[in-house]
Amino acid sequence: MARFRKILPIILMIWPYVFFVHEYFEYKSAHNFFTVYVILTIVVYVLNIVNALTYPKDKVNDLAFYDMLIKFVHIPFFLLIFGTGLLLLFAMVVPALIFFSPLMIMILATINYLLMITSSMYGISAVVRLEQSGRLEKGKGLIYLVLHLAFVVDFLSAVSLYRRGFGESENKCLHIARRPLRIKLEYSNWGLCLC
Repeated sequence: MARFRKILPIILMIWPYVFFVHEYFEYKSAHNFFTVYVILTIVVYVLNIVNALTYPKDKVNDLAFYDMLIKFVHIPFFLLIFGTGLLLLFAMVVPALIFFSPLMIMILATINYLLMITSSMYGISAVVRLEQSGRLEKGKGLIYLVLHLAFVVDFLSAVSLYRRGFGESENKCLHIARRPLRIKLEYSNWGLCLC
């Protein structure tokens, strides 16, 4: 069971990119692939949500790490969908696309948001467990929860949460390409500050 728990976040990391495999099939096969992909997407999302919510309570750092890593790997996919949405928005000057483009933009936004919420469940679960253990104040926990529900800042919140999961006394940071990534998310009366 422990291996299955570690495999599910990896499957979620690569899952959006599996969709592009349909380009290698003929039209009829691609239609079948799309149907199977949609059904398996629901299964993968549900399994990951259940995994995040039932993860062992002493593995908060793992939850925060998976949250951050999944969000980092999904950045190119989100940028691709955002770019496609912008193209559809600009294509609305063509009269034939004036009804098609808004529909496609809504579908793409829904797909993006469902993927973001599914990956955020690891961070939300980590926040709840950090609050329960007393390692995170309720007010800051609420900020993390809200930030995990919005595009772009969910990644910043995930990195900050991962850092907090280690505790301030250990002063550990995430090393990417031999450079430390130090992101500090602070809250004041003036709003959020990314230092």
